[in-house]
Amino acid sequence: MPNTARRAERELDGVPGDAGPAPAARTRTVLRRLAGPAGFLLLLAVLFYAYLRLSQTYPENSDEANILLMADDMLHGNLFLSGWHVSDVPFITTELPEMAALVSMFGLRLETAHIAAALTYTLVLGVAMLLARGRSRGKKAVVRMAVALGIMLAPQPGVGIFVADFSVGHIGTALPVMLTWLVLDWAISPGAPGRPGPSRRARWWLPVVAAVMLGWAETTDPLVLVVAILPMLAVCLARVIPDLVRAARDTGGAAGFRSVARARWLELSLAAAGGVGYVIAGVSGLLLRHAGGFVQQAVPYNFDSPGKWFMQGRVVVHGLLEIFGAYFVPGQQEPQAGAPAPGTLDQVLAFAHLAGVILAIWGACAIARRFFRADADFVSQLLLAGIIANIAAYVPSALADHSALNTREVAPVLPFAAVLAARMVGERLLRAPAAGPPLLARAKNAGPRLAAGSLTVLMAFYAFGLARQAETPPAAEPYATLVSYLKNHHLDYGIGGYWESSVITVESGGSVTIRAVSAACLRPYQWESKAEWYDPSRHRADFLLLDNVPGFFSQFSPAPGALILLNNWLGTAKHEDAGSHKMVNGFPLYQYEARVYSGNLLSQLPRLYATLPNPPASLVRQMNAAGNKVTRGPDTCS
Repeated sequence: MPNTARRAERELDGVPGDAGPAPAARTRTVLRRLAGPAGFLLLLAVLFYAYLRLSQTYPENSDEANILLMADDMLHGNLFLSGWHVSDVPFITTELPEMAALVSMFGLRLETAHIAAALTYTLVLGVAMLLARGRSRGKKAVVRMAVALGIMLAPQPGVGIFVADFSVGHIGTALPVMLTWLVLDWAISPGAPGRPGPSRRARWWLPVVAAVMLGWAETTDPLVLVVAILPMLAVCLARVIPDLVRAARDTGGAAGFRSVARARWLELSLAAAGGVGYVIAGVSGLLLRHAGGFVQQAVPYNFDSPGKWFMQGRVVVHGLLEIFGAYFVPGQQEPQAGAPAPGTLDQVLAFAHLAGVILAIWGACAIARRFFRADADFVSQLLLAGIIANIAAYVPSALADHSALNTREVAPVLPFAAVLAARMVGERLLRAPAAGPPLLARAKNAGPRLAAGSLTVLMAFYAFGLARQAETPPAAEPYATLVSYLKNHHLDYGIGGYWESSVITVESGGSVTIRAVSAACLRPYQWESKAEWYDPSRHRADFLLLDNVPGFFSQFSPAPGALILLNNWLGTAKHEDAGSHKMVNGFPLYQYEARVYSGNLLSQLPRLYATLPNPPASLVRQMNAAGNKVTRGPDTCS
């Protein structure tokens, strides 16, 4: 029966002519469209669980505990963190709201910090994959996302996990920056054939959105100035200046410059948007301070002498290789508490991750060659400029003159490089060769298949490494024995060193509260602390916790003069051996001592740091008699 007859027959029965197969076809189309996003979200869920297990292999410390305490304070209405002295990175618009939401769901406990760290890295990885994909579709999109995923998939035990999946730091800063680049990529890049991007008239809002997003990011982390705002300015000028030079050469008049301004209005407006974003962050900080918000520490950025730069560069290379999971030199990795020493298989896994480093370098070189071309990929230019600026600012600074753990200062390099490799190199790996002689063409045609097979095997090996790392048992609670001792002796509020204070407070659920003071004069430690903690009208601190053995995130030995004065003012302290705790994998034995006083230590702290900088002669004699050779002067309190 002809098709027209069939349609007429269905219409006589009350069924529209094209109603039969259309619903099923639409359903299949919808399912195909949903399959990709559903698979992507499922992948992120699986990775979140793996990253949670990795984060748990590191014992928590007071940095993470203080962030939890700040988030809990925000959750209870102190949105501006009034009374707080925060670090040089306030996290006020990014990690803190995230952790406040998690505290409301999971409670104020150390495990919540691990959940937050794993969630942050999962989100960074997810946004990196989306930015790597860009506007590509089909196989090209899959390859791009797979390259970004492979480079970031398995952080290396030690520095890699510490920087990417444990500490609250600059890895989270990459998230708002890449979200900003994702918006720019969607609005600027041309779409697939038949699906062009928004018109110039429809993009008037883009500089406004970019300024707001960069201001939001800069408010939470000054590093955004280095990795996003200055690169935005540099890239936009690099795209505009060649046209201005040509206009000056060809026309030599204002008309040529106006023509360039009209043609390059978007780059010029985005360059201005970066500056506006910086102003937004500055005004936000002023408003927060005017509203009685937190006090932020200055960024401890200082240049080291040029003679140190080479050695610092070596430390940075070491740290970057560990972040990429590719530091394979036996016995040279930074130690990780609670984790077994790396074996031969770990070295092989690290060596395999050199492939990701090679792809990242390849991608950087590819965009560097095209950097000043008119058709250069805008997002790739921004990423390369951000990487260069981050490393160039870090290597000569005093921050780099430490262990590889300080490579957290260049943590955005990892996701930036992963996206850059994916956008510039990804699809080239599977690109069909140009036509040629049959024998040569057949040999060349084997190249993409070989590359695809190699990438699949490499990704499977990386996934195996991630699964193997996720099987590492969680680190034991580092202060469980000490907390039990303090509880049993009814020592519920005291003062001590920074690294033991807040982590014990959170680990004990507040049943044992220790507030951090400096070792020199027992001043309130003004780094992620709240002034109210040291108010003697609200709290009574009756013990001082000492940790006399050097170690990892440890040791607190107050100045002898402070201990002598406390004994003079409050009576000789009762010494309590608070037990010891031994960290595995070569970490030293920690020996704690609790000195219990009859009075309130908090009421004596102002007297201490008022007296110690210029101690009386009687105190100097007591200190010298105790074997501490000192003289009167301000250096006594240092």
